[in-house]
Amino acid sequence: MRLFIISDIHIDFEENSIWLQRLSHQEYTEDALILAGDITHDPNNLQNMLADLRRRFARLFFVPGNHDLWLNNGNFNDSLEKLEHVLSLCREADITIEPQRTGEAGDPSAVWVVPLLSWYAQPHEGEDTLYLHKPGEDADNRMWADNYYIRWPFNDVGPSAYFYQNTRNIVEQKYDAPVISFSHFLPRQDVMFSENRQRDLERIRKFDRNPPFNFSRVAGSTLIEKQIRRLKSVIHVYGHQHINRDRTIDGVRYIAHCLGYPNERSRGQVRGLEQGLKQIWDTTQINAIPGK
Repeated sequence: MRLFIISDIHIDFEENSIWLQRLSHQEYTEDALILAGDITHDPNNLQNMLADLRRRFARLFFVPGNHDLWLNNGNFNDSLEKLEHVLSLCREADITIEPQRTGEAGDPSAVWVVPLLSWYAQPHEGEDTLYLHKPGEDADNRMWADNYYIRWPFNDVGPSAYFYQNTRNIVEQKYDAPVISFSHFLPRQDVMFSENRQRDLERIRKFDRNPPFNFSRVAGSTLIEKQIRRLKSVIHVYGHQHINRDRTIDGVRYIAHCLGYPNERSRGQVRGLEQGLKQIWDTTQINAIPGK
């Protein structure tokens, strides 16, 4: 079984739907796909896309992203209620949303795939944030759509801490094979940048299309990184930023492979999609992890 990844497929864009419809119905029937969030805000379209991808793969792993939990109609009281609805759709459609091993116990090529429900920590929520100051930023992040379309039913704890507590049993499990974990949100500041962070910062200053917007305010949480280290993940897959990465930090390979928005691809922000889905593991070869 080969293991492929993709995230941020945003099927409300017709070009993205066409890209996904072109995926082979025959090539992946013995393989698995990790989909690291952000399909669509529309539950019916989300359900249909999950079902379509499930038919193409032997297994489909999924965690919702922020766009999947947007409230833009009156069907749900809050985003937690919508999350439960999305997870229920997944269970009905045989979409894997809990840890699962590929291969039998004792198989030297087996691997555990561990989905991590998570959220980002904003600067006012404490030390778990990935926030980095940006000159001229809008501290209220008024252009961030989650401010208008996401609503949580709790006020005594931030959503990042909430999901951290509610996934503790997954993280504390014992796994008898290498672990590949995945989340929608970023686990640490480093992965916002390439190995050449200074060059990235210079490019941001030169080409920034939205100077008031500071992505690091809503990028992710260090609580995800704590989970990765507790799991001893060999690979962690994430999405959300719409910039594809593949780098190893402190023994863990962090990979983002998103489809993103059509205009991001046309201007070169999202790269590396020429070969389609990205393969990260092959259980027919012991501990084989294809390189960058």
